[in-house]
Amino acid sequence: MKLPMKRLAILCVLSASNGMAFAQTANAPVSPVKPKGAVESSVRDVTSKADELREYQLRVFREHIVARIRDGIKGMNEAGLRLSARNQLLNYLASDKALSDEKKALATQIARDAVADLREHGAEIQPFMANYLSNNLGNWIQKYRPNLTEDFEKAVKVGVKLDRSMHISSLFKEKDGDVLAAKAIRQELEEQGSLKGLYFWLDELLSRKSKEFEPLASDVVARAQEGQISIETLLWVSDIYLRPQVSVALRNRFLAAVVARTQPANFAVEPSKHTAYQLLIKSLPLIQQSTPELYDQALNQSVAMSASLSESESAIEAHAKRFKESANPIDDLLSEAESAKSKVERNELKLHAAQVALDKKRFDLCLDILGEVEVDIAKDGPEIWQLSIDQILRNFVYKVLAEKNTELAEKGAALASPLARVEALSLIMRYYAKSNDKATAQRLLLEASKVAASNTNDLEKAKAFFLLSIISDQVDKSKKADLLLSGIKALNNVPTPETDAGDKTIYQDYVQLLDNTGHELTKGFKELTKQDENGALALVEKIQKPDLKTIALIGILLGLEELITQPAG
Repeated sequence: MKLPMKRLAILCVLSASNGMAFAQTANAPVSPVKPKGAVESSVRDVTSKADELREYQLRVFREHIVARIRDGIKGMNEAGLRLSARNQLLNYLASDKALSDEKKALATQIARDAVADLREHGAEIQPFMANYLSNNLGNWIQKYRPNLTEDFEKAVKVGVKLDRSMHISSLFKEKDGDVLAAKAIRQELEEQGSLKGLYFWLDELLSRKSKEFEPLASDVVARAQEGQISIETLLWVSDIYLRPQVSVALRNRFLAAVVARTQPANFAVEPSKHTAYQLLIKSLPLIQQSTPELYDQALNQSVAMSASLSESESAIEAHAKRFKESANPIDDLLSEAESAKSKVERNELKLHAAQVALDKKRFDLCLDILGEVEVDIAKDGPEIWQLSIDQILRNFVYKVLAEKNTELAEKGAALASPLARVEALSLIMRYYAKSNDKATAQRLLLEASKVAASNTNDLEKAKAFFLLSIISDQVDKSKKADLLLSGIKALNNVPTPETDAGDKTIYQDYVQLLDNTGHELTKGFKELTKQDENGALALVEKIQKPDLKTIALIGILLGLEELITQPAG
């Protein structure tokens, strides 16, 4: 068995020191016994030399890994994974505050290669993936290599149909991101582009108490009054304007815009009558309170719109009103579910009731209701309903753990699909680890490993094992390598879908899933490297998908960086 590098380095230094001492003393007179302080100083010198040798070896190892990653990226088959790997490498280089001229040149070349690849092969990447990867690259270029911005923008126009909403959202992560985002949002308003992220943008600015919020929110109201913003968007962002921290003047301008836009005459050209009715009904209490001079007009408009709603729209409004005014909304929803005309409607009402029970912290009832949802009624399989159940259960575990009810959290996790159950058990493990109950955490790690192994979906199985390899740091580090190996075996079994000349959607989605899995793979190898760099390198060789082997090497690189910059005490 090979000795770990640190022990081997120390033995080499000690051997060299002992050999030198023997050669020096063979023909020398016997010296007096050294005092205790001198012996301690000698030991410190040996330890210092061992640490220096260890750091040198790690630096050489790191340069070897960087070279392998660069070669690996060039040989990657998938444009999306190449771009993802280059982004990770660029972020790694940017983390070094004292970057050498050589590494600065390397970063510039990697960025140029990424831009060229995006221009030539961006159309091959799944649109959503292309957007978030190009946004990440664009943000890096804007921050570290602004001279490449023009080349990047040209490449995006040629190779990617950029989602402006994603780009704006990503700007908030940058320095002075609120200013950058507000400028981009105004441009989107000017060009009448997509405003599907408007709620989140305004919410972010308001949460940050940004000086950009009030002027931008006022611009939105002005455009709403001119009919440039849809009723649907106004309804969506109304929560922002009706919050108490919004200035009275801004809120009143918004309420006036609502009344103006919901006049009956507007619906000769704007068909969103039901949406307008919802917006007006939602705003009426504040109109009465803040702008009483508009209340009578608003009330009359709401009555007129209510009378003209279709039968189905009236039924929806009646249901919403009953639910809002109900003293027992959960019981009412369950009662409606039992008399539902279809199983689909029944399931929807059950899920709604489960969510309300969760919101009201009636945890046992929430689980009972979820257990009654029929997952096998969908034509496309049970996954559709199970996804909805899993989403509620994720929130369930968070909330129950906040109440320190671990037994109920485990009970909820048991209802989830295999991957979601592993995710839930990981949360519970973290809770026990923080509580210093390692024995229970280890029990759950074993249980979660069995759940992961039972998954028939190899990609989900791989993700589950990679997740467990990460959580094992807090529970049982000795299991990390085995968990990573199990994930790699599952990953090797994931079949590559055939590319269809007519429809490449399935294949593009597969590549995006590989990228998502790759991020967990990177984290797992990073942590294993900090524990055993030689073992991590040996394990990389077991990955059969070349593109993901390169992604795993990035994990080793990140782990080596921490070993060098943050050596163990």
